[in-house]
Amino acid sequence: MSTDMAKDEGGAHVERWCVQDVAAADVPVLAGLLPAGADLSLPEREAERWWLVRRPGRAACACLRLRPAIGLEQPRHWYHVGCVVHAAAELGLFQRRHTLLLCNDHTGAAELADIVSDAAALDLDQQADALSLLVHHALRHIAQHRGTYPAQLVAELPGVRDAQGRSPFWLGLGAHFYEGDPQEAARRFGPAWRGHVAALLPRQPVYTAFLAADAQSAIAQVAPPARVLMQVLADAGLRYSHHVTVDDGGPVQEGWIDGLPAVLGGGGPRS
Repeated sequence: MSTDMAKDEGGAHVERWCVQDVAAADVPVLAGLLPAGADLSLPEREAERWWLVRRPGRAACACLRLRPAIGLEQPRHWYHVGCVVHAAAELGLFQRRHTLLLCNDHTGAAELADIVSDAAALDLDQQADALSLLVHHALRHIAQHRGTYPAQLVAELPGVRDAQGRSPFWLGLGAHFYEGDPQEAARRFGPAWRGHVAALLPRQPVYTAFLAADAQSAIAQVAPPARVLMQVLADAGLRYSHHVTVDDGGPVQEGWIDGLPAVLGGGGPRS
């Protein structure tokens, strides 16, 4: 168990928050925080861990799952965001075009997954405190068991959606190859649904200029509620990897574990 102190506006400690392993009795509460189709199974391997943050006398207010190596049993797909250049010196033309290429680049990386906080119960500063505590706890765990985990660590962030939960990125690209409802697919197949649908997606580079304007502008953009998490991950040393998720175009942040401050012995959760 790990503990940390929350502070009031004047900087005084007001209550002690703690990080705990998720137990079976906690799963119904966390199911209400996680999106449809999230993995609610308790870890079966020691290297995979699932933690929550609890406030004294209250239900869990945030959680995070650490996966030791992703994509080794079920392939995980992303789009790599790259560019190509078309140049014709004789015509005085030079064009730089962004592309999306389906890939498995982060296969074998460790992952910080299912990272959520209770936005209804916590203000933005409290969400940042809870998420920072969880991320730091996970990184310190990795540091203490360094030989168990690979060199790379990634975390996916949710992309932008409209008020009905529809992703402009998905509607601009994925929906042309799979007409089903992605949210229903997530509920039916769980997190593996993206691996199933990837078999239907184009294997050749896709020029983003062919997508609708709202789909283009959604690439690598973070859903507003997840901006707190994006900053927490950035503070921990994870940066945009030029990869996005196939369903909503949310960015993937990555870091080399041995270079992260918490693993090197410095840096701590927000205070």
